[in-house]
Amino acid sequence: MNEKTVIDFLSLQNKWWYKKEDFPDSKTYDIRRSDFYFLNSNCTQNEKVLVLVGPRGVGKSTTIFEMMKDLINTTEPEVVDKKRILYITFEQPSINKIELLDLLKMYSKYILKEDIANLDKKIYVFFDEIQNVKSWGDQLKVIKDLDYPIKFVVSGSSSVSMVDEASKGARRFYLYSMHPLKFCDFLRFKIPNDPDLEKFILYGKTIRDILFEAIKENNISKIYDTFLQFYNDLKPWQTKIELLFQDYLIRGGYPGFLEADYMSASTELNQTFRLGFHKDLMLGKGIGDPQGMGNLVEYIASISSSETNYTALMKKSGATTNTGMLKKYLYHLQYSFLVKESHLMTNAASKTSNSFKIYLIDVAVRNMLMGLMNNLLSKDQIQTGYAIETVIYDHAVRLLYKINPTSRVSYWKNKRGEEVDIVLKSGIDKIGIEVKKADAPNTSDLNGLKSFCKKYKIFGIVACGNQLDVDKEILFLPHWLFCMIC
Repeated sequence: MNEKTVIDFLSLQNKWWYKKEDFPDSKTYDIRRSDFYFLNSNCTQNEKVLVLVGPRGVGKSTTIFEMMKDLINTTEPEVVDKKRILYITFEQPSINKIELLDLLKMYSKYILKEDIANLDKKIYVFFDEIQNVKSWGDQLKVIKDLDYPIKFVVSGSSSVSMVDEASKGARRFYLYSMHPLKFCDFLRFKIPNDPDLEKFILYGKTIRDILFEAIKENNISKIYDTFLQFYNDLKPWQTKIELLFQDYLIRGGYPGFLEADYMSASTELNQTFRLGFHKDLMLGKGIGDPQGMGNLVEYIASISSSETNYTALMKKSGATTNTGMLKKYLYHLQYSFLVKESHLMTNAASKTSNSFKIYLIDVAVRNMLMGLMNNLLSKDQIQTGYAIETVIYDHAVRLLYKINPTSRVSYWKNKRGEEVDIVLKSGIDKIGIEVKKADAPNTSDLNGLKSFCKKYKIFGIVACGNQLDVDKEILFLPHWLFCMIC
């Protein structure tokens, strides 16, 4: 590709350079997700390369366009020249063969009319679908070492290769994984342009902080009173929120499917998943049996939130008879943000120390693979229970990440086999969360949580259908209300 062709290519992808009104507003939403606000702040203030990874269709490209739109409309502290915002998507094979530094040099010379080594002001560079560029991690590392005033934001499909490339940048790169919309963002899209509701959604962040203060103080009354007030604040929307939570259990949080009927959403997600799964996973290093990998994913979907072990996974999924290969499959699935393993907090239950709980954390993909991305889900009580715990676990992971990004969610079991589904642990502070499908669980079914609270002298949470109450050391919260603070 010669220089003229490159200039034509760049001009076509960056039409706003010449006319601001030509910015592709159709690629953005009026409603912004929580990720946008975090990333937009990071984009302007952090000099590291921002690397967005996540499943196909999750909204990485949309977020990039929203970040660029915000830059184009910036008036304070200073206006950003729209020609200093460069976007390239690497879906065209011919552009992928050009070195990134050479692309930037041509952009600087012919568009900015500046020497890239002596840029007058910062430029903002957005590289989309960068997984198609060979050794992009090494290339960006070299450019960052030149210390040019460039802010990079790059995105790519969730795969081990993306993570591997990002690791080459180490201290220069910031890896951010995007997931389907969490429930409060789902509400933003489903109940748009309601400033009162938005105010209370944002208040969920404050409650999150109060929760962890209450954990440190072991003050269950403090957090119960806070949740009561929050519940009262949300009363005008409660019926709608409860119905939307049932909808969220079925369709999940893919932005592109929020208005589609279940059949259309399931069909489109199936196509997106299968094509992406083949391209992003099956072509990964060390995947010798694509069918075996597929069988494993479908089996995990059927037991998401259940306890298992490597022997059971091999036997029941038929993926492989080799433990090493199974672990390699699981490694790829976890770094593609599809699967998470939750391990025992302690080895107190020695007989099950080789066991772990496994989740297909994307409830939409889980339901699609099970043929339950429809109203049939509510008719299958067992699968509904699996779906609910999958959603609560996913939100618990997000909750703990906000408090301590290095911590991992686990579960707990004592010698009697009594269990706590989810344990959040940050330093010496911990809290147990039991997930129940019932509206008002019987306390006799909570022996594991009671034992956990007694052992560690703390309080615990039961995420259930609609009960909001306190019983000694246990706080009962409706599923949807728990998700609102995550």
